[in-house]
Amino acid sequence: VVLGSTEDVWGNVFAANGQRYPAPPLVLFTGAVNSACGRAGASTGPFYCPNDRKIYIDLSFYRDLKNKMGAPGDFAQAYVIAHEVGHHVQNITGIARDVRQQQARASKARSNALSVKMELQADCFAGVWINHTEKREAILEQGDIEEGMKAAEAVGDDTIMRRAGRAPRKENFTHGSSKERMQWFSQGMRTGNVQSCNTFG
Repeated sequence: VVLGSTEDVWGNVFAANGQRYPAPPLVLFTGAVNSACGRAGASTGPFYCPNDRKIYIDLSFYRDLKNKMGAPGDFAQAYVIAHEVGHHVQNITGIARDVRQQQARASKARSNALSVKMELQADCFAGVWINHTEKREAILEQGDIEEGMKAAEAVGDDTIMRRAGRAPRKENFTHGSSKERMQWFSQGMRTGNVQSCNTFG
């Protein structure tokens, strides 16, 4: 249902610009999976593979999100899917290609910083999705936004590093801090505007 909802929203966004939105297939797995980006295990977590334009969701990650990361609820799961769809949008619009080209000639710290900007933009795109969906269908229930925010907080680099017993080091971040992830998700939710998601600006 969530994936279908993202197809509706992004289909309309692309159509407003005279373009067609090619929807990504969703692959659910537990344990390990083979993709066009290689074999992925449970430690990989949910991911988007640009080579086959598919979204891969490890169901055990949802259990961990609830039991180990303190972010339960169906809207927390919806946020994860909408975030990966955000990476699909980056891929088909050429944003991902441009970033990969910059990363190829950048230092490790600069490459990580670009990766953070990509992830935060995908968070913002997830927020854009819920803004448009809520206007059309009013699907949000009491506590849903908090669930989404908790999920964004739970997957922040600083939070993950602390959970692993390590001191957070910004130069090693690849997805952004919990605060940044919540801020950009909130930005997309508040504006519903793709143009407001320019994390590279």
